[in-house]
Amino acid sequence: MTDVTAGSVWQVDIAQLKLANATMRLANQALASDDDAVLSALGFSLAHIRELRRKGGFRSSSIAQNTRTINSLQIKEPAHAH
Repeated sequence: MTDVTAGSVWQVDIAQLKLANATMRLANQALASDDDAVLSALGFSLAHIRELRRKGGFRSSSIAQNTRTINSLQIKEPAHAH
């Protein structure tokens, strides 16, 4: 794998984690306002929506872990981009 490819992989990983965080936050907001239409538009099945309700949504610790991973990758990524 070349350095350019490695840098691209880091960027894809970072983008996927940021998207996951945004989706989890939107899902939690939709759960709080009992908006199944938004949850469905986000791609959640009815079974997953029921599970999210039962569990109280996505845990803030999951979002925080993604944020820590994003920060770590952003620190490591420039070193691999050269």
